[in-house]
Amino acid sequence: MVKRPVRNTIPLNLIADGRHALIVGYGKVGQRKERFLRACGVCATVVAPDAPADGATAGGTVFLRREFAPGDCDGALIAFACTDDKHVNRAVLDDARRAHVPCCCSDQNWADGDFTTPAVVRSQGATVAVSTSGASCANAKEVRGLVADFLSRRADGRIVVLGTSDRNLSSERRAAYHLSPEARREMVRFLYEVKGVEGLVILSTCNRVEVALHGSVNLDFVKRLMRFHRLSENEYFLLEGGDAFRHLVKVTAGLESAWAGEFHVVSQVKDAVEEAAAAGVLSGRLKGFFDDVLRVARQVRHAVEPMLEVKEIEATAVDYLASKCDLSRARVAVLGAGSVGRGVAALLKGRDVAIVHHGETVPPCDALVCALAAKEPAVTERVPGRLVLDLGMPPNCSPEVGAVSLDDLKNWRRAETGSLDAALSTADAVIAEALKDLEV
Repeated sequence: MVKRPVRNTIPLNLIADGRHALIVGYGKVGQRKERFLRACGVCATVVAPDAPADGATAGGTVFLRREFAPGDCDGALIAFACTDDKHVNRAVLDDARRAHVPCCCSDQNWADGDFTTPAVVRSQGATVAVSTSGASCANAKEVRGLVADFLSRRADGRIVVLGTSDRNLSSERRAAYHLSPEARREMVRFLYEVKGVEGLVILSTCNRVEVALHGSVNLDFVKRLMRFHRLSENEYFLLEGGDAFRHLVKVTAGLESAWAGEFHVVSQVKDAVEEAAAAGVLSGRLKGFFDDVLRVARQVRHAVEPMLEVKEIEATAVDYLASKCDLSRARVAVLGAGSVGRGVAALLKGRDVAIVHHGETVPPCDALVCALAAKEPAVTERVPGRLVLDLGMPPNCSPEVGAVSLDDLKNWRRAETGSLDAALSTADAVIAEALKDLEV
């Protein structure tokens, strides 16, 4: 068996505007090259005795029914020698060299030519070319098939959001589904192995855990991995397309948070997307989806901000303390030195406040604010007369402590403001307008 020659090649995209390509010969190979050029938007001139009627045009191609003649290559961008006569093909190659026109030969002269055409697949605005530099046309076609299948699945795959939040489960029950950073990274690996998953982003905050998935996905298997199969239908949500987009915009704008309009969630969503990208599980379509989510969420936030008294969790916690005790006299301890704990302490600056690190003994106090990122409850005993706010997720306090939970604080906050309904109506209008120009 004669070994095929291999040539060093350079992949290029030729700019063909205003110039034509020459095809000599119109058998199966010539017809294939003509279709290839037409798909590229390039006008071709076909010279062949068996071409359609002389001077005929079709889709920008001009047909000349005659034999090849020296000088036919003049002015062409590229030339293809596709006859079944090796001598004619060689003559085309020699004429192309004289005219300084790159030439591709379809027979054994190919290795003396200037270029080859790769196996090409076009899908969803992407063009992918596969070449083995002449070593194996069959291998190039096989890889092209795999790429075409991959792009097809990416194009056909839907985007869905599966999750649960404080609207579906209490903080106590939701704690079992909360994902720590380590558990979240592990879940990302598990989910990405599910057949049909092309991309995913996991968002886990104090009041929600949800995953946005792109692909043709077996959702029953995903539910089992996230343990949602243990929940009744009203204890989790499954959204697709426009509904998924509306949901994520409202989440990112802070309208689905425990505290309407809070700022933390924007950075949490961005961090989740960046985490997916770093893990190599963010598909191009899902990235574009979240780019649109973040852009429209900014528009929503700008529209609803005047309607909301925007306060973060730290400020709401301090407001609640002020409504229940005299902060000018009360001794307050903050358990946790993370961003939330430090934020509460900063708002109480000038008062009797102590920051307690995890594992340290809580000093005598009138109010205790718990803001730890801990897997297990750190406060397990009830102290008579002590007000306890539990801002942790999972909860920092066991049930017998009788702490004010995130859900309790959320309901108190909503009752205090009463402005969320108008903001949600405005948000719906902004999102509906944006969806007119989006494919989701």
